[in-house]
Amino acid sequence: MRRSTLAACVLLLACSSVLPALSRADFDRAVDFSVTLKTLAAVAEGSAPLPGAKMLVLTGTVSDVTILDKEQATFRVRIELIAGEWIGLEDVKSYACYVEFAGPEFFALFPARAPRSPTRGVVTLDTRVMVVGVARDVTETALGEKRVRVQGAYVRVIE
Repeated sequence: MRRSTLAACVLLLACSSVLPALSRADFDRAVDFSVTLKTLAAVAEGSAPLPGAKMLVLTGTVSDVTILDKEQATFRVRIELIAGEWIGLEDVKSYACYVEFAGPEFFALFPARAPRSPTRGVVTLDTRVMVVGVARDVTETALGEKRVRVQGAYVRVIE
């Protein structure tokens, strides 16, 4: 048993030296950390262009969860992600966007009914999350407000 473990470790080390290293420039070509919910609110208002095809990393609080397709195989959900900032000492400005997730891998993360005691990693109302996705377009809410729609690729609860 020890020989096979040692052989596996040596093989992994040998293979890892053959793999190309990723540089910061490679990462910067794929991810745009400068975009925030405030940036996306400016896009929705028409005062900034829609970000390119780079991945965005957004943090905020889930203020709405809408299940668009509840079948596990074709599961789709849209969340509204919000964040805010203080303006002086008396005013708070909030920023929001929609994030849509599609696929069976998100089925367990977004329960159709909020559990009484949610398990770790489950996304419900008022959950703080980090989302990775790509901005797709600008859409309108039922009340006529504009929101950027992001196609989510990853979501993680911030504890």
